[in-house]
Amino acid sequence: MRARQRAGLGPHAELPDAIAEVFPADAVVARDVTIASSSWGNRLLPIHDPRANVFPRGGGIGQGLGMALGAALADETRPTLGIVGDGGLAVHFGELMTLAQERPWLVLLVFNDRGYGVLRNMQESLGQRPYGVDLATPDFAALSAALGLDYRRIGDAGDARAVLRDAAALRGPVLVEVDLASYGDMPAPFTLRSPYRARRPDAVQATAITIPHHEGRSS
Repeated sequence: MRARQRAGLGPHAELPDAIAEVFPADAVVARDVTIASSSWGNRLLPIHDPRANVFPRGGGIGQGLGMALGAALADETRPTLGIVGDGGLAVHFGELMTLAQERPWLVLLVFNDRGYGVLRNMQESLGQRPYGVDLATPDFAALSAALGLDYRRIGDAGDARAVLRDAAALRGPVLVEVDLASYGDMPAPFTLRSPYRARRPDAVQATAITIPHHEGRSS
């Protein structure tokens, strides 16, 4: 199963390997809901202590940076790794100013595909033209400079180990952009599976929902 998962990742399989090599076993890994988390962060990245594994079970995007900040500020004796997408980061963009202000030992790994990548993949897998999924994404190097944050960039799989090692060695806040435009796509684009896709069109039935009637309220 792991070999099949890695084959679907192509060069992206280098990222969990690089993280496992660079970061200590007790480093906290706080992951937002993003393609990187769903495709390998929750499946291939070794977790040695459940207390170092921070992930939102609710499935909504945007909590990643806040969770990473909390973990990093709670224990500054070890690095914290935050994994977020550009879409999830945009939800709580202002927390970058908290990162710049508090300056914890936090490596923020931002996967930049300039949009809601999983929704784009789902639309394309259904033969649809992508709609409402492309985002205005900032120049992360310029943004980091404006906030006084260190910045690094991963442009291909060969950069991963050296860039992450350099970022972790800073012992402070650093934004590391994984530029997916140059890094390239996964051989098997990640999508969320719909329970309805496997059904024949004539097999889909409507479901009636009964709303209880309450005295004095319309139903």
